[in-house]
Amino acid sequence: MKKTSPPPSSRQPDISLVQSLVSLLTSGRFAAAEAQARSMTVDFPGFWLAWGVLGTALQQQQRSEEALVPMQEAVRLMPADAGMRCNLGSVLHDLGRFAEAEACYRKAVEMAPAHVQAHINLGSVLLDSGQAGEAESALVRAIEIAPGQPQLHFNLGVAQGAQGRLPEAETSYRKAIHLAPRHVDALHNLAVTLQAQGRLDEAEASYREVLAIVPDHVRALSNLALLLAAQGQHGASLELARRASRLAATEESKRAFAACLKRFPVTCFDPVLQEDLVQALREPWTDPSELAHTAIALLKLTPQVAAVMDAPDDIDPAALPGDALLCALLESTLICDPGMERFLTRARRTLLHAAMAAAAQPVDLRFSSALAQQCFINEYVFNCDEAELTQAQAARIALIAALENGATVATPLLLATACYFPLHSLAQVSKLLAQEWSLPVQELLIVQMVGPEVERVLGESIPQLTPIDDGVSRQVQAQYEEHPYPSWVKRANVRGARSIMEYLRQRFPAAPLRPYKATSPLEVLVAGCGTGQHALNAAQRMQGSHLLAIDLSLKSLCYAKRKAQEYGMDDIEFAQADLLQLGTVPRRFDVIESSGVLHHLADPWQGWSVLLSALRPGGFMKLGFYSELGRRNVVRIREFIADKGYSVSAQDIRRCRQELLASGEREGYADILRSPDFYSISACRDLLFHVQEHRMSWLQIDAYIKDKGLQLIGVEVDLDVLAAYRESFPQDLPALDLHNWHLFETEHPHTFSGMYQFWVQSGERSI
Repeated sequence: MKKTSPPPSSRQPDISLVQSLVSLLTSGRFAAAEAQARSMTVDFPGFWLAWGVLGTALQQQQRSEEALVPMQEAVRLMPADAGMRCNLGSVLHDLGRFAEAEACYRKAVEMAPAHVQAHINLGSVLLDSGQAGEAESALVRAIEIAPGQPQLHFNLGVAQGAQGRLPEAETSYRKAIHLAPRHVDALHNLAVTLQAQGRLDEAEASYREVLAIVPDHVRALSNLALLLAAQGQHGASLELARRASRLAATEESKRAFAACLKRFPVTCFDPVLQEDLVQALREPWTDPSELAHTAIALLKLTPQVAAVMDAPDDIDPAALPGDALLCALLESTLICDPGMERFLTRARRTLLHAAMAAAAQPVDLRFSSALAQQCFINEYVFNCDEAELTQAQAARIALIAALENGATVATPLLLATACYFPLHSLAQVSKLLAQEWSLPVQELLIVQMVGPEVERVLGESIPQLTPIDDGVSRQVQAQYEEHPYPSWVKRANVRGARSIMEYLRQRFPAAPLRPYKATSPLEVLVAGCGTGQHALNAAQRMQGSHLLAIDLSLKSLCYAKRKAQEYGMDDIEFAQADLLQLGTVPRRFDVIESSGVLHHLADPWQGWSVLLSALRPGGFMKLGFYSELGRRNVVRIREFIADKGYSVSAQDIRRCRQELLASGEREGYADILRSPDFYSISACRDLLFHVQEHRMSWLQIDAYIKDKGLQLIGVEVDLDVLAAYRESFPQDLPALDLHNWHLFETEHPHTFSGMYQFWVQSGERSI
C-alpha cells in the first residue's frame, strides 16, 4: 500500500528547529524570531508555538496590532495553555481592549491558579480600567500564592495608592523593595507616596536612591526637581529639570521644567536660561503666562534689551532689539510688568515716528511685528497722548489711502499702524493679503486679519441652547460681547488621563474619592467657557471625553471655537446659553467645570445649585470663586474708580490704569500691578470694572458643601503653598479642612488673590 503524507495542519517541526526558534526569542533577537516564526507558520500551520512566538516577537517590537491575529491563532490551536492565554491578554491590554484582556487573564488564572504572571497582569489591567478595588483583591490572592514576588507587592501598592490609601501603599512598596532592593519602580513610587504625605525629606532620599541606580531616570529627575522647587532650592531644581528634558523631552519633563522656570529667581543674565525660556514659550511647554515673570526678569538683565530700556525717551529705531526671548514673549502672552510696559510704549512711539519720517529709518522687522502682535493681544492698552494719537491716525489714513489707490504699502507704515489699530478694522484691508511680505509680517497678518475673519464666519455655526433673559446675565453678556475675555494665544498640549478617577487621583493622591462609573464617552460640561482656554484644557484633561462648552457671549464662543480648530479639537461642542437655564436642557454630565463664573451671577449659590442639578449622582465638579480676603485691594480700587467716575470705555480704562501705575506701589496696590489681568483692556475690565461681582470665604463654601451633601476632593494650589499649609496643619494630610484653609488664608491673605479653585464630588443621589 502506498504511504500517504500527513496533512499540513498536523505536521510538526523537528525539535532542533523549535529550539532555534525559542532561542531567538529568549535572547531578544525579535526580528529574527519573527522571520523564522513566519516561515514555520507556513510550513507547519498547525504548530501553535510558532504562532505564539510570532505574536510575542511582534509585540516586543511595539507592533501589537499585528501581534493580535497570530496570538489568537495560538490560543485557538492550544486552548488549554494558560501561558498563551496570558500572552493574548497582554496584547489586548496593549491595544486598550481592557475588558477582553481581563477575560483572558481570568481564564488563565482559572486554568492555572499558580500562574503568577497571569495574576500580575490581571491586577494591572484592572488598575488600568479604573477597578482599583478589584485589582487589589486579585493581587492579594496572588500574593497568597507567591508572597516572594516583588512585582505583586509593587502592583498592590499601585492599587492601594489609586484608592487614596497612601500608608498602605507605602507598606507595599517597602515590601517590594525588601524583596528586590534595586526595584526602581517601587523606589520611585515610594518617593511619590512619601511626597504626597508631606514627608519631603524621605521622598527626596528615595528619589536619590532611584537616581543612584538609574542616573537618567527622567521621571525621578523631574519629580525631584519639583520637590526641590517647592522647598526653595531653585538652582538645584532647575538643573535637574533641565537634565530631565535634555534626556527625554516628554510632556511630563517639559511641564516639570516649566514649573521650575516659573519659580526660578533670576539674579543675572544667563544665555542658557534664555534659550530654555525661548523654547518653552515657542512650543509652548505650559501656559506662556506662567513664564512671563521669569522671562521679564531675565530680559531686564539682557545687555541688548537693558541698554535700550535704560536709554532716554528718544530711542534710536535701529537700536530696538530683535532679542529672541523678547519677541517670543511679545508673541505669546501679555507683558505684565510696569517697567516693560513703559519701555514698549516708548518703543511703539519710536516705530511710529520712524514710519512717518520723510526718509525711512531701519527697524528690526521681527521686533516690530512682535510688538504689533502684543498690542493686538492686549487690545491696545498702552498709554497714548493726543499728539501721538494724531500721528497714529495719520498713519492709518495713509495706509488706507495706499490700499484704495492700489499702491504698495510700505512695511514700516503697516507695522506702525498695526501697533495702534487692529488691521482687520480697516477698509479694503484684504488687499494686504495680495502683497508679498516677509515672514514676520505674514505672521502679523494671520494674527490681526485671518483669525478675526475666521471668528466672524464661525459665528454662524454656533447654536443658542437656551434663552438669556435674566437681567444680570444680560449685563454680563453685554460686557463680554464688547470685551471677550481672556485674550490668549498659546497653550501646551497635554496627554490626558484615561478616566476622571485617574486624573483626580493623580491631582489629589490622598483624596476621599468614591468609586464612580462614568458614561462612555465621559460627558463634560464647561459652564462659562469664555474664550475657550478652560474648555480646551478640560477636553484634553480626560481622554475620549465629549465636552459641551457654553457661554453667554457669542463673540467669546467664536474665539473659543477658532482656537479649538487651531489645536485640532474640532469635537468640542460650543453653544450659547445661560447656565441658569440648564434645567431646560435634558442632559446630564459626569463632570462639570465652572471656574470664575458663578460669582458674576445675581445669586452665585443659586447658580451652583443649578449646576448640581445637571450633574449625575456621584459626578465631579470643579469650581472657582473670588475670595473676600484675596480681593480686598480690588474692592478698594473699585471704590476709587466709582469716586473718580471712570466709565468702562477703553479710553477710561487706559486713563485709570495710568493713574494706578503712577500711584499703585505708594497706595499699596502692588499686588494688582503684578496681576496679569491688569495688562489688557478686557482683562482689566474683568478685574476692576466688572458689572457684577461677589466674593466668598472658605467658611461660606464649607457650609454650602455640607448642606448639599457634597464631598470636597481637593483644593488646587501650587506645591509650595501646599507645603506651607501642611507645615501649619500637619494632621490634615489631604488638605481638605476648609476651616484650616480659612485660618491659613487669614495669615497669608494673598494666597487666593486669583481665586479659590477646588473639586467636589456629589452624593449618590441627585440633588
